[in-house]
Amino acid sequence: MLRALLSRLPRLHPRHFHLSKTHLSTTSHLPFLRNVGIFAHVDAGKTTLTENFLDVSDVVSNPGMVDSGTTVTDFLPAERERGITIQSACISFGWGDTKINLIDTPGHVDFSVEISRSVAVLDGAVLVVDGVEGVQAQTETVWNAMQRMGVAGNLREEVDAPLNPIPCVGCVNKLDRVGSNFYSAVSTLNKKLKRQNTTAANAIPIQMPLIKCELTNEVVAGYPEPVEGEFVGVVDLVSDPMRMIVWEDQGKGKRPGLKVGEVEGFIGERAEEARMEMIEMLAEVDEEIEEHYLEETVPPQSTIIKSLRNSTINNKAMPVVAAAALKRKGIEPILDSICSFLPSPLDVQSPSVHSSSPETSSKRVKKKKSSKKSKKESDYPLGHPLNSSLLALAFKVVHVKGRGGGDGRVVFARVFSGELESRTTLKAINAEGSDDKVERPSALLELKGGKMTMLEDGVARCGEVCAIVGLKKVETGDTLVLSGDPATRGVRLNGVSAPKPVLTVKLEARGSEDEKKLEDALRILCVEDPSLKVETGDAADESGMGGGSGILLSGLGELHVEVVCDRLIREFNCDVKVGEPAVALKEALTVGTVLGGEELINFEREIAGNRIQAAVNLRLELISADSDSDNMEGQTILADNSIVLTDEAKSWLQLDFDSEIIDEGDEEEDEHNAVENKCATALISGIKGALQRGPKGNELTNVRCTVLEVSTENGYGDDQAGAIRAAANFAIQKLLKNSSSSDAVVLEPQMTLTVNVHNDYIGNVLSDFTTRGGVISEVYSVNDSEKQVMVGKVPLKSILGYSTKLRSLTAGSGVFAAEYCAHSEHRNV
Repeated sequence: MLRALLSRLPRLHPRHFHLSKTHLSTTSHLPFLRNVGIFAHVDAGKTTLTENFLDVSDVVSNPGMVDSGTTVTDFLPAERERGITIQSACISFGWGDTKINLIDTPGHVDFSVEISRSVAVLDGAVLVVDGVEGVQAQTETVWNAMQRMGVAGNLREEVDAPLNPIPCVGCVNKLDRVGSNFYSAVSTLNKKLKRQNTTAANAIPIQMPLIKCELTNEVVAGYPEPVEGEFVGVVDLVSDPMRMIVWEDQGKGKRPGLKVGEVEGFIGERAEEARMEMIEMLAEVDEEIEEHYLEETVPPQSTIIKSLRNSTINNKAMPVVAAAALKRKGIEPILDSICSFLPSPLDVQSPSVHSSSPETSSKRVKKKKSSKKSKKESDYPLGHPLNSSLLALAFKVVHVKGRGGGDGRVVFARVFSGELESRTTLKAINAEGSDDKVERPSALLELKGGKMTMLEDGVARCGEVCAIVGLKKVETGDTLVLSGDPATRGVRLNGVSAPKPVLTVKLEARGSEDEKKLEDALRILCVEDPSLKVETGDAADESGMGGGSGILLSGLGELHVEVVCDRLIREFNCDVKVGEPAVALKEALTVGTVLGGEELINFEREIAGNRIQAAVNLRLELISADSDSDNMEGQTILADNSIVLTDEAKSWLQLDFDSEIIDEGDEEEDEHNAVENKCATALISGIKGALQRGPKGNELTNVRCTVLEVSTENGYGDDQAGAIRAAANFAIQKLLKNSSSSDAVVLEPQMTLTVNVHNDYIGNVLSDFTTRGGVISEVYSVNDSEKQVMVGKVPLKSILGYSTKLRSLTAGSGVFAAEYCAHSEHRNV
């Protein structure tokens, strides 16, 4: 591992990364490419690490500071003022011969949509934990996201295939803090983070910290017991012979000097022990290392590096390094670990594709053979970096004034296969399989946080992440292919899922001239952030959230909604009144309730002298929650409504496909793409519209609607679509109106609340929590320190404004994180 580092020492500043002409014309750049995300609990130092990556790789002359608002990756005004990451930021830089595309993600749970769309395009990750706190609430959340998703997980090849989590390198940061403990933090990684097969994360320290002792002013080993003093360096346990790496202070504002030396004396003895512990942990997941361990021989450096790389890529281990990013220490070895242990695009499973085209309908879609293509190339599936057909995923959309056309839309995309060129004609396929969006990118940009530069030759190659300008219709989750390429006809990727909003505020424009401005601004923000929901018209007027007309804005939490409203005022110059927040309630049918299914419900109206008529027989019932959920009894896991057609109903509508379920919310049913019958589409639209308002006035969820029969007096031509839509809507409204009060319940969001507080105040916090209707799950100490952590579940409505109350309870020392977990029955309705 240290060889790359040593090769850089004479020049101190590694060269900028430039692809050679050979790389530009082939796929030989792929082994030297890393698409990596950096994840952590809020305030663990992710952004400071990222800024130092840019510093040591010469992208910036000095790293930006979070506290002073000068960072490159946190470029929104709200980010710089609050000192937190709100939007994921993409940057590109070089380290030696490797190009790194890095995505810095938010650590706050209110911006979890940024994590969801980032992990969908990553090949590897760096997980950062605080050297004092260890694993915290959001650390577990982002870890679980990495276990569920990723290029080979969220876009997995077969629907029932096991998920393939994102390979990860760990970093214990903030070792300059008083009370930090590298090995204690590593132990929390193994105790609290579990892989899919329930095994531990297997975090393996590959460094031993070096501490300048406060008492003796000598550099000593920080192993096996912690030593009070200043973190000054590490021993690299992988290199052979082992080497000490020490960062020497060069004065204020200057990058620390890097000194490398041999390990001797007492430090050497401790390093040998730490090295054997590393080998023992590796032996549990690698047979070759196990042989050396049993024979009591030290594996060669090359064998250890190979083992760490294979174990990391196969999700059997997590190499862990040490850092103090604020002091600019430990940065170079992290980058070496990214290059040495995390996968290139060639090392991960290619994404699966879904297709509605008969020509590309197999699960593992392959490009059709051509006489001009070699057999070897044509055998690679779509999405594999060695397949020549363009397949890309638009995973993020932002609006930048002065960029692109129209509203300034900039689309961030991962190119899985083929090449994406500016000014070529693209088709954008959305999650439903619609491919009616045809666009031409005007330019492709490299990603450097707030600064974007034109790609050298206007081409983004397979494996790359880039920004695209000039696209006016593309949205988050769209699949991008070349228009006219038969190999990608009807093909789409799984896209990007967004969490459901849980908190709502009412917005009112203060003047009539501001109404249009507010609507336009919200449209842009909803394109950027799919977790936002905007309701206007009757839904807003009947919300009960204050008198008068307005717009309902729903988001993932108080901070999420607050930041959006701040952007409306500051970025879009909207003069808007923001109402008090209220939780987003849902409704569900009670267990055992079945509405309808007995007879046709007739609908007829005369419109402009024309009589329209249709009748529908349908049945409404509850979709059961996930039986494997570990949530508390009485809680409901929200599921998307589904619409089912019986064979009889399909025959009436003259549908010629076999699937019983024709709409399953966000589920990825290929057959859903085959619904081209206008009457069937109208039927679905009418049902969905009616389910937006349950008998108690809230959106219905977890409903299975089975259509038993559809009847019209005038046949089932396209001209009857309007009548069928109206009949479906009318039938559901009638069933809900005639239902009894016990047939449905109102559900409110429940949150998992984690509070970190000093021992002196834990009693205050526990007492207050129970008065809010909370149920305590556990209370534990942090790394044997004077801090306690309380974890429990509580209704969201009970913790609105909790940050102010917590400051009062803990003399300003307490911190908390709240994450949505489920819905439960709202008792006060």
